[in-house]
Amino acid sequence: MKNFFGFIDYRKDNFSINRQKSTNKIIFSQETSDYHIFFRHHQNNFSNSYTDSNLFLFFNGNISNKQELLSWFSEEIKQQISTQKELLLFAYKAWGIELLLERLNGSFTLIIFNKKENSLIVAKDKIGKTPLFFYHSEELIVFGSQISQFQEAPNFKASISPNALASYLQFGTVLQPLSILDNCYKLKAGHYNYFDLSTKAQTYTKYWCLESCYQEKKLPQKEEKVIEKAKQLLRESLSQSNTSTEQVSASLSGGYDSSTIVALLQQDRTDKVATFTIGFNEQEINEAKDAKVIASHLGTEHHEHYFSPKDALETIPKLAKVYDEPFAEYAATPTILTAELIAQEGISNIFVGDGGDEVFATADDVHFFERIKQTPQLLREIATYPIKLLPLEKIPYLKDLHNFPTKASKLLNILSAPNIPKMIESRNILFREDELKMYVRGYKAPIETTFNNINFDGYQESVDEIIGTYFKTTMTDGELVKSYSAMNYHDIEIYTPFLNEKLIAYMATIPASVKIKDGIKKYILKEIAYQYIPKKLLDRPKSGFDIPFGLWMQNELKELVYSEVNEERLNEDKLFYTSSVIQIRDNFYGGNDAFKYKLWRIFIFQLWYKNFKG
Repeated sequence: MKNFFGFIDYRKDNFSINRQKSTNKIIFSQETSDYHIFFRHHQNNFSNSYTDSNLFLFFNGNISNKQELLSWFSEEIKQQISTQKELLLFAYKAWGIELLLERLNGSFTLIIFNKKENSLIVAKDKIGKTPLFFYHSEELIVFGSQISQFQEAPNFKASISPNALASYLQFGTVLQPLSILDNCYKLKAGHYNYFDLSTKAQTYTKYWCLESCYQEKKLPQKEEKVIEKAKQLLRESLSQSNTSTEQVSASLSGGYDSSTIVALLQQDRTDKVATFTIGFNEQEINEAKDAKVIASHLGTEHHEHYFSPKDALETIPKLAKVYDEPFAEYAATPTILTAELIAQEGISNIFVGDGGDEVFATADDVHFFERIKQTPQLLREIATYPIKLLPLEKIPYLKDLHNFPTKASKLLNILSAPNIPKMIESRNILFREDELKMYVRGYKAPIETTFNNINFDGYQESVDEIIGTYFKTTMTDGELVKSYSAMNYHDIEIYTPFLNEKLIAYMATIPASVKIKDGIKKYILKEIAYQYIPKKLLDRPKSGFDIPFGLWMQNELKELVYSEVNEERLNEDKLFYTSSVIQIRDNFYGGNDAFKYKLWRIFIFQLWYKNFKG
């Protein structure tokens, strides 16, 4: 997919913007008596635009249920539909926006300017696979796939949101609905925004939510039927990628998710799937040797590259350009390197295993969360309240005991949390609430993110709440951002077969006792994998992707860290309290390794912000 950007300016000011038309750049610009609308996008195989006297429609992405949508129309209308654009036009005119979005599956963003109704609609797919930001005021509406482009809109003044900066420090990414810029927001998955251009009002509508899948009753089925049905749906998801006539690539870590995808891809193709693996010289985190064995077994065209400190020095500064917002996920650097390797091979697509943990259920600490829930929240709050009042960061010995104040604060917040989503939020934070006020200028209120709006209320089990919470937070705003941004930067189309709406809905009806059988996580997926790959090649401890960024900051990156995290830069930017941040840096370089995580996030932000300022 390619980036797009647009705005509606009620002031109709003169503006300076790149309006040059070329073979791939499409401009829509129109002035009415009340406003000026401008839109720019890059034409490619996955974008479609339509313009007439009353309507402008832009669709960027893939429709995965084209035949299902066509079945709603008469044979006469079907004969008039040969493209995604024509299908969407007929569907929008026949059903309206809400019913269209409810029936539409795939990975997409949709923009519709209706001059007759004097309205603008911006919509996002159900899973949230593609980025879409917006800004709305009395004088200006801005929307696009990259928030960095918003600065091109007339009279738009970009400033960093203190609460979004705090969200980034907490989670390593800015969680929905916030964006890093003040008064700008991410459109949430399964939502659309309707702007009435006459009244200047906006209506924010949820047309689909993940929780609804888990509110269906669990279906008692034989294990064999569940395995075959899940495999069938996964095959269908793979077949909807429109890559039958070109070479395909896949990320292969050697784990169950990527290995299953590669196995199914390779079985259905006569040519070899190109597989890519990033290895590490640190053997405790290296999975490349296992991936190589699996690639050999499946007969793929395998490529591997061992990530070196030199790669880190060259790749980490690129994070600021590849990611539109500050993004501190450790696996982002190997992902960027993977994208570069794929681009060098001239391949324009990649299949990734994002969502496998959430759909097929890797749920940690189920019994721990369940035991906490068994105790009424009021009793838990009363029991933890006195301990929360203790100034742990000021108590001698404890304050210096390997990040003890933060660990204790996390545990207390988990024990007093009202539900599992808030327990998971408490476990995932890096900076305590009182620390955020010490580090971020202008931060006053607690952050409100997706965690505050997750509501599982139906036939779900604790496992559903856990995987559903991770799905709507770390997967949507973490894994997908990591993969999409790195690949899109190199014009590589990304496919996420586990994130198929029908597969998600089906697996949500399967009881937890089947998804996690006898303590075996992702049991259904593993049984599918064993049909193609010997168990002995897959059944091993997971190494994870805990790259040695602390060692890099101590050595190869030290000079770069000091060039970004110093008194002059911090005082100039006026976003952090300088002395508090410098203390984190000095504690880390003074030998306290517990501060590497906090320093990494501040360092990555500083890299990003320098690039953002230009």
